[in-house]
Amino acid sequence: MRNLFNALVLSLVLTTSVYAEHEKSLKLYNSQKPVQCMIMDEMMKLVDGQFGEKPWFTADGLAASSDGQQFIKTTVVVAVNLETKTFSVIEIINPDLVCIIGSGNNFTFNEPPSKQTSIVWEN
Repeated sequence: MRNLFNALVLSLVLTTSVYAEHEKSLKLYNSQKPVQCMIMDEMMKLVDGQFGEKPWFTADGLAASSDGQQFIKTTVVVAVNLETKTFSVIEIINPDLVCIIGSGNNFTFNEPPSKQTSIVWEN
């Protein structure tokens, strides 16, 4: 019985250290990626006026504050021009602060799965 207990304790210690090593391998940090921020009217002139992109997706978002400890509720919008295939990812911080956090071309919709499946990101 004592050997069984020792084996159980040893396996618990080994799996805990493996889990801890996995946690150490995650390198999370706040990026200082440059983004274009402006007021809503200026964003609309650029995204809709210049590129003809329309808001296809809207979601509730969270953004890390500058201290990296607190979070700010935002609205995230993906605007797309289906004819030119350009897109912009917009984060609305408040009515007076809107940031374009990504944009590009060759936008395509992923084909919806024909049955329930597990979807993973590909590298």
